[in-house]
Amino acid sequence: MLDVADKYRDADHEIYLGGMPIVLSFFEADSFRMLVVLFPIAIIIIGLLHYIAFRTWQGLLIPLLTSLLAVAWAMGMMGLTHTPLDPWNAMTPILILAIAAGHSVQILKRYYEEYERLGDSKQAVIESTTQVGLAMITAGLIASASFASLITFKLKTFQSFGLFTAFGILSALVLELTFIPALRSILKPSRKKKVLRGPDLLDRFLAGLAHQVTGSGRTLILTGAALFFVIAALGTLRVQISNSNRSQFFESTVLRQDERALNDKFAGTSTFYILLEAKKEDALKSPEVALAIDRLQRKLEGLPEVGKTESYIDYVKQMNQTLNGGNAAFNKVPDTQEQISQFLFLYSVSGNPADFARLMRPQQQEAVIWVFLKSDDTRLAEKLIQIVEQTRDADFAPRQVSLGVAGSSPVVVALNQEMVRGKAWNIIQIAAITFFMTALVRRSLLGGVFVMVPLALSVLINFGIMGLSGITLGIGTAAITAMAVGIGADYEIYLIFRLREEFRKTRNIEEAIRVTLQTSGKAIIFVALAVSVGYGLLAFTGFYLHMEGILVPLAMLTSSLGALTILPALVIIFKPKFVFDTQELPLTLKTSTK
Repeated sequence: MLDVADKYRDADHEIYLGGMPIVLSFFEADSFRMLVVLFPIAIIIIGLLHYIAFRTWQGLLIPLLTSLLAVAWAMGMMGLTHTPLDPWNAMTPILILAIAAGHSVQILKRYYEEYERLGDSKQAVIESTTQVGLAMITAGLIASASFASLITFKLKTFQSFGLFTAFGILSALVLELTFIPALRSILKPSRKKKVLRGPDLLDRFLAGLAHQVTGSGRTLILTGAALFFVIAALGTLRVQISNSNRSQFFESTVLRQDERALNDKFAGTSTFYILLEAKKEDALKSPEVALAIDRLQRKLEGLPEVGKTESYIDYVKQMNQTLNGGNAAFNKVPDTQEQISQFLFLYSVSGNPADFARLMRPQQQEAVIWVFLKSDDTRLAEKLIQIVEQTRDADFAPRQVSLGVAGSSPVVVALNQEMVRGKAWNIIQIAAITFFMTALVRRSLLGGVFVMVPLALSVLINFGIMGLSGITLGIGTAAITAMAVGIGADYEIYLIFRLREEFRKTRNIEEAIRVTLQTSGKAIIFVALAVSVGYGLLAFTGFYLHMEGILVPLAMLTSSLGALTILPALVIIFKPKFVFDTQELPLTLKTSTK
């Protein structure tokens, strides 16, 4: 239809297209554009960030190689299983690219550290894989399980998105622990041994952050976190559950402009059908039922978002007026069932049968009310459903007429309701996965709690920002929790493992935190930045998932800051056994008074 319309547009004629099929065609077009436009841009940006981080071509290419191979495996699996590319699956390549690159940065950074210390490439490969391997497996399994948990949604698009993203993450994990170490061992080391130094400003920032976390600043950090928790919780209470397919696109897009023109000049581009079914013969011809239908139509038309309603009663009223000399006073429901039956019969034999075919079945036991809407917001559809249910119980049920709803708007309402039910269960699943897997690996329930605290705050802040800024919880934002935890858990996992390792070396928590932040912490910053920039592109494109371009970078910012501040602060306060060796020398901690 879009191609046909383009052929007939000229200087004197403009053609506007709207409705659900057009919206879906824009979804599909943007899915393709995401792959051919955004994905290459994301590769370039993430590659540049890797080059800044490592200052070597190998540091740029090896993480990208891992990521692209993982993407190829996941997309290949989609092809083998004949899974179609839909609007959600189109995100899978960018997401796998970002997550796989993040894991690769962690192990490659450690390789360069070990190579600088040992001076032997093969030994550096062995040492880095040994030291980072368990953390990588833990983080990778948590991320893949978090995305796989989307299968609990009864929406196929969410299920396929979650499963193939999980498969891609596992693919990256396998590659990082097999292919990449083998490749790394046969490549000549970079001429520059001192890599991942980053700008001096970042080093000073991380050193200062470590000083604050281990000193009096940790009180301010935890107080600030508690304050953010309260504000975010209040904002979360204001989150509205709603969905609008058209609002997924910018106002400047052709779709929104065409929809606006059509809604301004005509009844509306969204449809809402009210289905009537009589349980006894001729019930739809009774004046009482006809009047109830007319009242329902007038009530619906009183809403500003309703452009028009139409039913067989409109034809009956018009015929009543016509057969009474055109007197407007007779534009009403006839007083008797006999008159209504006669009008319906007259129209069936003299009018256009196609007119009634879409309003009433030939047996006259089933009929439909068409409602044309100027908005596809689910809150409007829910309001209409509520009106229909109230009217059904009061006016139709006593007369043995049942009501049902259908159309594009009720379908989106059903999707939204399923999304809300699935969302609550999904949050519980992700929390349980993260908690128990971390607790199992660290052999400490407290270890699971420590990882969950920054992640929970990150998710809560995301919901809080949504509530305070008016961003609704809908199909386009439903997977944010899985993405925030699936990616954000990596930061906490890598940090905890490195902190434990450094403390065992130094027996000094201040030094352990400083080294951890300037090594794993620095990698976390680069990974969070790469993911944020890659997804941030969506915010400026007008694509259907532009809200992801805001919420994903926000989740990366909060989860990375939580890992770098809240997590080490909690470690110092509670001195958990999974970090400290309590059977060895007692811990001594210098507290800064500055």
